[in-house]
Amino acid sequence: MPRFRQCLQGLALLFAAYAGAATAAGREAADLEALQADSAIPMRAEPGVVVSPRGLAYAYARRDTLTSAAAGDSRLVFVAQPLTASVAVLDRFTGQQLGQLPAPPGGWLLPFSLRVPREGHVVVLDSGGFPSPTAPSVPRVYDYNVFYNPHTLQLRATLERVVRFDGLPVVFAEDVEVTSSGNYVVSESIVGALWVIKPDGSIAPGLFPSDGQPIATLAPCAFTPTTVGGLPFTTAGNFAPGVVGLAERRGQLYFSTTCHGGVYRVPMASLLDATRSPAARAADIQPVSPRAAGTASETLHGLAFDRARPGDDALYAADSLQLRIVRIDTRDGSRRVVASDATLFNFPSKLQFLPPVNGLAPLLVASDQEHRLKLINAALQDDQLQPPWLITKVFVGAPFGFHHAPDRR
Repeated sequence: MPRFRQCLQGLALLFAAYAGAATAAGREAADLEALQADSAIPMRAEPGVVVSPRGLAYAYARRDTLTSAAAGDSRLVFVAQPLTASVAVLDRFTGQQLGQLPAPPGGWLLPFSLRVPREGHVVVLDSGGFPSPTAPSVPRVYDYNVFYNPHTLQLRATLERVVRFDGLPVVFAEDVEVTSSGNYVVSESIVGALWVIKPDGSIAPGLFPSDGQPIATLAPCAFTPTTVGGLPFTTAGNFAPGVVGLAERRGQLYFSTTCHGGVYRVPMASLLDATRSPAARAADIQPVSPRAAGTASETLHGLAFDRARPGDDALYAADSLQLRIVRIDTRDGSRRVVASDATLFNFPSKLQFLPPVNGLAPLLVASDQEHRLKLINAALQDDQLQPPWLITKVFVGAPFGFHHAPDRR
């Protein structure tokens, strides 16, 4: 137990540093002190903190409205808040709200996912509304340039580009990824498709069932009811969406699917090859980490690589139904649990790494509590929400041996 007490002392120093006059870089340096506690301690939860051999997680920000995604740069964190139609801007180190992104012309409809591909550049996917049989949604992808002056406390944001999916067969856009080539990919979960936004703003069907036949790996199917956090969980009509989460690494697009569970990948070159039919392109899809045998339902709703480690083969995923974060070795598909907690990961939806400051690149995890919403969970008669909605900061990496030890199931 002395090692565990040492870790708790490190955590006390961490939060004392946040409350004191530490510099921004010093705050995350204090996190490193806590990380350097012995990694052999068992996974255990303290109020607001989870310490395990593979990670340290704690509540970074508490929001009074549903959050669906969070991402940031070296100074700011951006949070998609779909029900209040807003994108909040937070201080990376304290979680304090500094402002909001200005709404685009016509206002936000349903800001749902986002990426921060470089300093001060925010890409927001507005899904255009919830799926409806009578009012088709028109997704929009917005590019903002953002600058914050910590001395004057002024936040400036300029809308640089708008890409709209008018007239295209998109029912619900789930995620957006900014690839290393400059192309954006948008996942569509109801039809089961991947759309590509090219650097010039034009839209092309990367994988779309243009011949009327669903693309099996991307398509929706029947959902097997399950239990999440002690609550029965199913969807209206037992509908399991198709492709949901996206992440790209070295020219390969990785995606997850609620219908089939697990993670798959397809070369970006296949999505961009207009000379081949959708069926031919879909033949290039390969499984990376399939749903385990005996697991009835699985959705790895959010995916992320650590961009600060371009040679790393680890893909991190929000294992939403199990209320945890897992690490997937993309070489052999093996998985390890990074952190598990029903409060910090209250149906984790999207996750992204922050760029390193003082050598630290924490993982941000947004949880949307969708298993507690009767709008989504058809097994509920009333909402079972547990406000606030948490943005959790997770530290993973070398202090826990992730980048040196092989994975095993």
